[in-house]
Amino acid sequence: MGAGPAISAHRRDAAGVAGLRDAAASGAEYVEIDVRRAGDGTLVVHHDATVGGLPVRRLSVARIREAAAQPVPDVAEAMSIIAPHAFGHLDLKEPGVEHETVALALEIFGPGRFVVTTRDAAVLARVKRDFPGARTALSVGRGLLERGAAGDLAPLRAIRASGADMVALNHRLARVGVLRQCARAGYPVMVWTVNADRLMRRFLRDPRVAVLVTDRPTAARALR
Repeated sequence: MGAGPAISAHRRDAAGVAGLRDAAASGAEYVEIDVRRAGDGTLVVHHDATVGGLPVRRLSVARIREAAAQPVPDVAEAMSIIAPHAFGHLDLKEPGVEHETVALALEIFGPGRFVVTTRDAAVLARVKRDFPGARTALSVGRGLLERGAAGDLAPLRAIRASGADMVALNHRLARVGVLRQCARAGYPVMVWTVNADRLMRRFLRDPRVAVLVTDRPTAARALR
């Protein structure tokens, strides 16, 4: 890793496989992918729970790819694209995908070359129980009207319950004292998703930030 926080290239679904290859070639230390399970059991890379207005969990991979505007890779394919260039940042979007995802990551990336993030503390606890060497981060940062949003202002109990090694913190919460809480408790912090130059500069020079997650990894590297 270079001086300053590591950079995780966030890959938007709209960018498709080409965007994944661009992220892997950007020079970022990590590339993030969002993991869901398709209706046929395949793990796929997709942020939203729906594609073309239809639930991902009820569709085959073939049907997902028909409905999507850009090619949707399966998780093993995505990991194989990333692994020669960067560490994996594996964001689990639903429970039940954790064991297969971590097993694939150990095979494709190797131990110590990926981090698993999710909002579900129970999922992270299972990962730490069954794969104690896997590095994990609890994602903190719901929308204001989402259930549990108030708890995100004081997340340490949930972080400890999850057994997480790190915290993946929404940049808005990082700016209102939650970054300070996590740092004082000894947790390295990943801050997401930071795209404005002003905010990138701020977090890139903050020693409490271990990883900056951004849609603009090339710009972040230049600023760093």
